[in-house]
Amino acid sequence: MTILETLAPWILYFFVYALAGYFIEVTLCSFAEKKVVNRGFLFGPLIPIYGFGVIFILLVTAPFKDDLGLTFLAATALCSILEYVTSWAMEKIFGIKWWDYTKSDRFNLNGRICLRNCLAFGIAGVMIVKYVHPLVVRALAPLPEKFSLILAIVLVVLFLIDLVASTYAVEKVKRSIKLKFITGDQTNEIKKLAGRAIAQLLTGKNYLERRVEKLQKDFEKRRAEYLKKQEETYKELKKKFENLKK
Repeated sequence: MTILETLAPWILYFFVYALAGYFIEVTLCSFAEKKVVNRGFLFGPLIPIYGFGVIFILLVTAPFKDDLGLTFLAATALCSILEYVTSWAMEKIFGIKWWDYTKSDRFNLNGRICLRNCLAFGIAGVMIVKYVHPLVVRALAPLPEKFSLILAIVLVVLFLIDLVASTYAVEKVKRSIKLKFITGDQTNEIKKLAGRAIAQLLTGKNYLERRVEKLQKDFEKRRAEYLKKQEETYKELKKKFENLKK
């Protein structure tokens, strides 16, 4: 068995959990905000941090997976570290804060992780190791090895295309309208604008640049109208003053 054939099941596990994480986040955030909220950095329905988090938990807890206490502690620590590092790295790379717990949870660390989620990660880790992952393994086991390998390669290629497109779109948004996201969770707004940037690339319509140009023209128009009005007021006052002097 080649290295790729060995890795193929793990790649599929990654995508299963990244997909599940996306639907969990969208469901919870949409319910909380009472509107449909798109989550994650990618355009596709994946949140990679969930996929990586589960893979790390499965690998690290393998020697003691029957010890629920150690599994809970390991899952809590691993996911908390992963979430913090991911938040920090993405903010450094893109200059954007993709999530912020400063308002939603008082027990937070720089808004990047919070106690509530850390404990939830630990509980979820135990559930995944003990109950969920065995079901996922059994569900994917019937797939032929060659099919699993091809499927894994296709998914990785699509993932990389999405990653490149998402990175391009976010950078395009930042350059085009000079956005500065200082604090707060801006994911939903960023993804809407990023979607327009990709549509612009595919259709050749420079939507964002035309939007900026329109705003600039509106500003110049209002500025000219204001200056003209000020000039007329000045002339009127000057005329009245001259009449008073007579």
